Amino acid sequence: MSVEVSLNTPLADALSNVVQPKLTELGWSTGGLDDSALGEYIILMLVNGKTQDQIAAELSNDLLSFGPGDTGAADFAKWLFEQVQLLHAQISGHAVPQLQHASEPQALPYDQNKENPSHNDHRQLDSIGTPDADMGEAMDDVQEGSIPTGPKSMRNGSRTGNKRMMGQLSKAMDRSGDAMLHRVRPQQGTERINVHNRQPPKGPRSDLNRNQRAPPNLRPTGTPSAGAPGGGMAGPLMNASPQQQMALLAMLEEQARMMSQIFSPQQQSFNQGMPEPAINPNFRPGNQVHNQQPDRSLFERVERPSNRPNGHFNKRQQNNHIGFQPRKQQSNGTVEITQDGANGDVTSSMEVESSQKSQPEQSSDTICKFNLKCTKPDCPFAHQSPAAPPGITLDLSSGCPFGARCQNRKCVMRHPSPSQNPAHSTTEDCRFFPNCTNPTCPFRHPTSMPPMPVCRFGENCTRPGCKFKHNTLTCKFKPCLNAACPYKHAEGQQKGTFGDKVWTADGDQEKEHVSERKFIDDDVAEELVVPNNNQAHANGSNREVFNVAVLGGGITGLASAYYLAQQLPNAQVTLIEGSSRLGGWLHSKQIDVGNGKVVFEQGPRTLRPSRPNGWVTLDLIRDLGLESQVLMTSKESVAAQNRFIYFPDHLVRLPGPGSSILNILYSMFTEPLYKNMFSASLTELFKPARANSIDDESIGSFISRRFKSSLADNLVSAGIHGIYAGDIYQLSVRSIMPFLWYAEEAANSVTAGFVGRWNLHWPHDTALEAEWANASPVSDTIQAIRNSSVFTFRKGIGQLADRLETKLAEAANFTVRMQTKVDDARLEHVNGAPRMTLALRADGKSTGQQEEESFTHVISTVSSKALNSIVKPKSSFSTLSQTPSVTVMVVNLYFSNPSILPAQGFGYLLPRSLAFEQNPERALGVVFDSYATIGQDEIPGTKVTVMLGGHWWDGWVAYPDEEQGARMAKATLQRHLGISEEPQAVHVGLQRDCIPQYTVGHHSRMAQAHEMLKGFNGRLRVAGNSYNGVGLNDCVRSARDVVMGLVGGRGEKTGLETFTKEYAPVMRQNQSR
Repeated sequence: MSVEVSLNTPLADALSNVVQPKLTELGWSTGGLDDSALGEYIILMLVNGKTQDQIAAELSNDLLSFGPGDTGAADFAKWLFEQVQLLHAQISGHAVPQLQHASEPQALPYDQNKENPSHNDHRQLDSIGTPDADMGEAMDDVQEGSIPTGPKSMRNGSRTGNKRMMGQLSKAMDRSGDAMLHRVRPQQGTERINVHNRQPPKGPRSDLNRNQRAPPNLRPTGTPSAGAPGGGMAGPLMNASPQQQMALLAMLEEQARMMSQIFSPQQQSFNQGMPEPAINPNFRPGNQVHNQQPDRSLFERVERPSNRPNGHFNKRQQNNHIGFQPRKQQSNGTVEITQDGANGDVTSSMEVESSQKSQPEQSSDTICKFNLKCTKPDCPFAHQSPAAPPGITLDLSSGCPFGARCQNRKCVMRHPSPSQNPAHSTTEDCRFFPNCTNPTCPFRHPTSMPPMPVCRFGENCTRPGCKFKHNTLTCKFKPCLNAACPYKHAEGQQKGTFGDKVWTADGDQEKEHVSERKFIDDDVAEELVVPNNNQAHANGSNREVFNVAVLGGGITGLASAYYLAQQLPNAQVTLIEGSSRLGGWLHSKQIDVGNGKVVFEQGPRTLRPSRPNGWVTLDLIRDLGLESQVLMTSKESVAAQNRFIYFPDHLVRLPGPGSSILNILYSMFTEPLYKNMFSASLTELFKPARANSIDDESIGSFISRRFKSSLADNLVSAGIHGIYAGDIYQLSVRSIMPFLWYAEEAANSVTAGFVGRWNLHWPHDTALEAEWANASPVSDTIQAIRNSSVFTFRKGIGQLADRLETKLAEAANFTVRMQTKVDDARLEHVNGAPRMTLALRADGKSTGQQEEESFTHVISTVSSKALNSIVKPKSSFSTLSQTPSVTVMVVNLYFSNPSILPAQGFGYLLPRSLAFEQNPERALGVVFDSYATIGQDEIPGTKVTVMLGGHWWDGWVAYPDEEQGARMAKATLQRHLGISEEPQAVHVGLQRDCIPQYTVGHHSRMAQAHEMLKGFNGRLRVAGNSYNGVGLNDCVRSARDVVMGLVGGRGEKTGLETFTKEYAPVMRQNQSR
C-alpha cells in the first residue's frame, strides 16, 4: 500500500468514520457507541502496515472465524484499501480515483458474454450466493451512468412532463438515505451477525419484449426461445434457476413498491388522467393486509418453488450452501424459510405464513440442558461425547463424525442426542436412582450401591421385586400407632391395619399395661429436659449428647478430631495421645546448616492430588487456609518426568511424560530391566483367568502367573519398595493393586483391561463425587494444585499436622490428653445406656495411676495391633493382630554443592532382584529432594533422602544406630551415584513399625473384623493406615468417612464397610475409541 496511515491524523479519522458503518452494514458490529473495538483494531492493522491479504486472513481466521469458502473478509479488505486511496486523494487534494461505492445505486450490466455462457457462469452464481448488505452494492463491471433513474419515458428529459413530476421522481428514486433491506436477526453473542444478507435487485432495465435482451443475472440457456424476438419473459424466466427467478421476482416487487409511492394519493394531484399501474395491494400505503409482517423484506416473502427432481438445484449450490438460507419463525411473528440440507427440500414461506406454525428451533450452537441425560433422539441442541466426563467444554463450531456413537473420552466436538445410541443408556447411571419411579427407565440402575433406603410402605408393600429395603426388625411399640411404620409387625400390632382383630401382648395372658408413650431406644436413660437448654438436642432426633474419644494423635486422629469438632459443635471431643507430640509419622525438621536452614522430612514428603482421596485432602487444606503454603511440582518438571530404577548397575529412566515412543521402545528392547516385558504382555492376553475358588493372591505370584517372574522382581518390586517397603511375595494383590485383580475377573486379562480402558468404580465414592459435582467452583490455587504432579508445604508436610493442632486448640469443644496410655477399652451400660469405658494412665506408663472414663463413642486411629491389645474381650479382634508392619530408617543428607547429582529427577528405587553386591545396605530407594520439593530450603545445595530397611529387616531384633545408618546411606550414594563428597548435614531417624503390610488375606480379615465390630453397636469405630491405605490421603479420607458415618446417625457403622459385599468395586469399560 503506497499510502501510509498514522494514528490521530485526518486520514485515520476519516477511515474510522467509514469503517464503522461498513462493519454495521456487514453485520460484524451492532453499530452501538460501545461496539467499536473491531473498527479500531482494523485501523491499527493499517497503521502497522499490514497488507490487504494479511488483514483479510486475520479477519477471516482469528477475529470472525469464517469458513474456508467465505470471501467476506477478502471483499472487505479490498474495499478498505480502496477507501484508503479515495480518502487520501480527497484529503490531499489529488484527483479522486474512480472507485465504486457501496452506497451508490448501480445498474445491472448487459451480459456481453451471452454467446459464451461459461465465461460469466461463475460470476452469475456468485452474485446470487454472495451476501450483500445493501441494495446499492455494486458489481465490478457496472459503469457509471447506466443507473436507471425512473421509467424510460420520463428519463433524461427526453419526454414531455411536468418538472415537478420529474423532481418528485428524482426524489423518490434517490436511495442514498434508504435503510438497508435486511434485518439483523436475534443473536446469542457467539456467531456472526447478518449472515444471510441479500443482493440488490438485478432485474431488467426495461421490458424484455422491447429490446430482446436477457435479464441480468439469468444464466443463458442457449435455447432459441431464451432471447428470441417476441418471446417475452416466459422463456428466460422459465429456463432460469430457481434462485434467479426469486431474484427477479423480488426485484419486480420492489419496483412495485416504489411505484406505489409515486402513485400515492398525494402524488395523484399532478398526474390526472394517467392510468393507474397494477400494484400489489399489499404495497399500497395504508392498505396493509392482516397478519402482514412489516419488518420482513419482499425478498423474504417470495414463495419458494417446489422441489427439483434431483433433490437440489445444482451440485455447487448444495455443497456450498449457495442460495436461500434456513429461516425460522421469530417471536415477533416473522417466518423464516427452511431448507433441508440433505434432500434440498424447500418449505414455502407463504405456506408457513398461512398456517402460522413455528418451526422447531435448530440450536446446534446451544448445549442441551439435559446433555448426557437427554432422551429425545431428535433433540436439536448440541451434546457432549457420551464417553467424555460430564461438564467438559465443547467446540460447537464442528460436529463429531462419529455422532452419538463417539467413544473418545477427549472429544470436544458437537454431538447429537446420546439417546440415538441405545447402548449409551445402558452404561449411564439413572440420576433419579434410587428414587426412580419410571418402570421403563432406559438408564442403568446400579446394583452395587450402598444399602437402599427403607421402603416407605413397610410390610404393606405389594410391589413385586421392590428395590427398597424391607426391615426385618420387629417394631417395639405395642400397639404401633404409626400407619407408615417401616418395621415388621405382628398380626394386629399396627392399629388401623387389621380392623377385625385386636392385638394383645403374648396372646391371651393378662399382662401389665404398656404405655403407648415409649422412648425410641429402651436402653437410653430417661432425659430431663431443661428449658432453653439446646445442648440435649444438638444432634437432631438423637437424644444423647455425644462425648467422643479419639485414640491416637497422628494425622488420622487429628483429622478425625477436626471433622468431629466441625460437624458436631455441641459434642465433646477428646484426643488421647500416648507420646509427647502430635502428628505421628508427619515429622518435618528445619536444620540449621550455617548459612541458612533446610527442611528434612522423616515421614512422607510429597502428596499426590489424585481423586478422590487426594481431593479430600485438598478440601481439608482449603478449610485450614493452607493454600498459600503449598509448593507444587508441575507435570512438566524434571521431577515429574524423570523417575529411575537402579538396575543392574546404572540408572534406567522409566517411561513417562516427555519420553518419545522411539526412546521407550529402544529402552524396552535394550535394557535388562524390561526383559521379557513385551512378549509377556502379548502372551498374557491368552492365559486363562484364575479359578473362582481363589480369594486372594500375592502380588509376586499374580504377576508371575499372568506375565513373567522377571517383570515382578525387576519392575513391580521396585514400585512396592517405594510405597509399602514390603515384599511382593507377601503383600496382597487384591488389597494393594485391586485393578489388576478385578481386571482379570472382568476382562479375563490385565492387558485387555488396560487396552480396553476398564475403570474400577467404588460405590462409596458415589456420594463424594456427587458432593463435588454440586459444590461451588474451587479457587484457582486449588485447581492448580489438582493439575500438578505432586505438592508439599513450605515448611514440610508436618505443617499440615501443625495447622490441625492449632485449629483444634481454638475449638471450645475439644480437649487433648498427651502422654496418656489406654490399658483397655470395653463396652458397658452406664445408667442403662451403652457406653465405651476406657482405662487410662495419665503418665503414659504402666506404673501410673489408672482411671476410667466413659464415652458415647470411641474412634480408634492407632494400629490394628495396638487396638487388639487393649480391646476387651480379647477374642473380639483376633484378626486385627495379623496385620504386621515394617521398620524403615530414613537418612537425610545435605551437600553444599548444588550440582553433585549425576541425573535430574525425582529419585530412584531399588528392585528386589538387584545383586547383593550392588545393595549390601538393603536400601529401598533414594529421593532427590532438591528436585522433588523445590522452594523449602533457604540456601542452595543438594538434598537427598536414603531409605533403608523395610521388609529386608523383618525379624531383626536390633537395628543400626544413627552413626551406622549415616555410614550406610553414604556408601549407597557413592556406589550408585559416585558421590564421595562429605555431606554438610546428616539426620537419621528410625521409624519403627511405621508402614502396615496388607498381606494375603487382608480383605477377608477386615471383613471378619467388621462383623466383630458390629457387636459394639457403632460405639467403637476404626480408621487409619492399618485398614484402607497407607498413604496420607488415604488416612484423611478414612477419618472423614468414619466421622460422616457417625454424624449421619448410622448406628452399625464400623469404618470397615468397604470390605463388605455391598461396597464391592465394579469394573466398567470406558466408552471411548
